[in-house]
Amino acid sequence: MISALLGFAGWTFVPNIATRHALKIVLQLYTHFSGRPSPAPGQQLYSQLYRYTYATVVLAYLLYNLINGSNNMAPNFYEILGVSPLVDENGLKVAFRQFAKRFHPDRVGPQGAELFMQTRDAFEALKNPTIRFAYDRFGPDVLQWSKLSTSREYLHHGLLQASGYHLATAIGLLVFSALGKQSPVKFWRYLLFFVFFGSELAYVLNPSPSAVSVFSFAFWDPTNGGTRPTLLHILFPHRVVYQHILFLHQMFIFTSIALTQVAPQLFPNNQQDEQQKFLQQISSLAAFCDREASITLHTEMQSLHPSTRTSRSEMQPVLQPTTEVIDALAVELKNMIIETKVKQDAGPLRNIWESAIARKRTRSDAGASRLVIPSSDTERTQPSTPASACEGEGKLPSPRPSPPPRISSYVRARSLSWS
Repeated sequence: MISALLGFAGWTFVPNIATRHALKIVLQLYTHFSGRPSPAPGQQLYSQLYRYTYATVVLAYLLYNLINGSNNMAPNFYEILGVSPLVDENGLKVAFRQFAKRFHPDRVGPQGAELFMQTRDAFEALKNPTIRFAYDRFGPDVLQWSKLSTSREYLHHGLLQASGYHLATAIGLLVFSALGKQSPVKFWRYLLFFVFFGSELAYVLNPSPSAVSVFSFAFWDPTNGGTRPTLLHILFPHRVVYQHILFLHQMFIFTSIALTQVAPQLFPNNQQDEQQKFLQQISSLAAFCDREASITLHTEMQSLHPSTRTSRSEMQPVLQPTTEVIDALAVELKNMIIETKVKQDAGPLRNIWESAIARKRTRSDAGASRLVIPSSDTERTQPSTPASACEGEGKLPSPRPSPPPRISSYVRARSLSWS
């Protein structure tokens, strides 16, 4: 029981751990035989090698669980006596006498009494061909069934008891399919269930399969005289029907688990792959935009310190602005807030603002008319462009003096940052 539980629990972590270690060996072999460097994670070749390695590990773990479950199966009455399941009644008597001589409690002590009594009870019961027929199909539980006398009654009672397993399995598959994601694996699970269910019925109901039976090759009943041995008979020649049925149950459970794990690796969902690629592209684009924004912010802040020269390839942390720079920025922000409030006001402040702007324009025009620009040949008067022409329609200029420009330092900082 503990071994079976460990086998089920192992499916949650053994394939992944074994695949990580096996993949290292596969990549080394690939590099050794191909002469090429190992593919990096995320490349298509790496994904293919991982899928094939994972499928191989799952298949190996499936075989391990089947072999382990088969070896841990309790022996049948014929195996205890050391005879073939085809032995007749006289052969059973001879085998039991030899067993009694070797394992009688008087010879082996009290520790062998339980085994001897169980074997003796089974031998007495199996003298009856009807009980032997039921034992071969439903196991030692038939020895506890009472008020049954014919093979038909034993068969009916045994099928009713076996139906509980199949009913619980079918409900489990329906619930698992309803709660899980849409996947083609569901179809294969149902197909496995019906194949193994039909195989069990063929074992129980066909004591002598006909030549046209679809189950005659893979399944064999000892009561047919052994004239047509099949795969299970070759693998387990001393076992009877109920043991083969138990093995089929184990095979169905472990195969379903293996199929659930390996199918998404061998047959990945193309839509999910496209979504993952799209998310990777978005992540790369976001990282690129973040870097460009950082470079731009760095350039803007470095323009406040024209003496510091930083290249794009050797970008340094933004220097802490000096006290003078912070004070200048504070004054500028304060003036911008005041201008915005005044421009939005429709009362007397706006009228005063417009009057100040008009006086400033008048002085600018008067000063521009007297501006004389010397030339190499002649001296001529060149009027400056009016302030009103430089300003857009509907926008009010600022009457306050502008701060000293820092355009040269800013341009120098940006040119250095992109060098």
